[in-house]
Amino acid sequence: MMKKLMYVAVLGLTVGFTACGSDDDGNSNCKSCANGAVSIELCDLGDGTYTINGEDPIDIPADSSFDEVFELSCTAIGAN
Repeated sequence: MMKKLMYVAVLGLTVGFTACGSDDDGNSNCKSCANGAVSIELCDLGDGTYTINGEDPIDIPADSSFDEVFELSCTAIGAN
């Protein structure tokens, strides 16, 4: 009985550590800025879209780059 409990405990810890692992998927195309309590993170998805704080993808305007969208977004929250 004790061996079964130990097995279940170890299995539970293994699943827990796996589930609580870093959410960083190596995406270095994310940038963030903040102004006091307001902060945003924009991520370039590489397909002409970006996300703000992990929400639904938004199209990057045809006449703009991701960097321009990022700068405008930071300016909008007063982070520049």
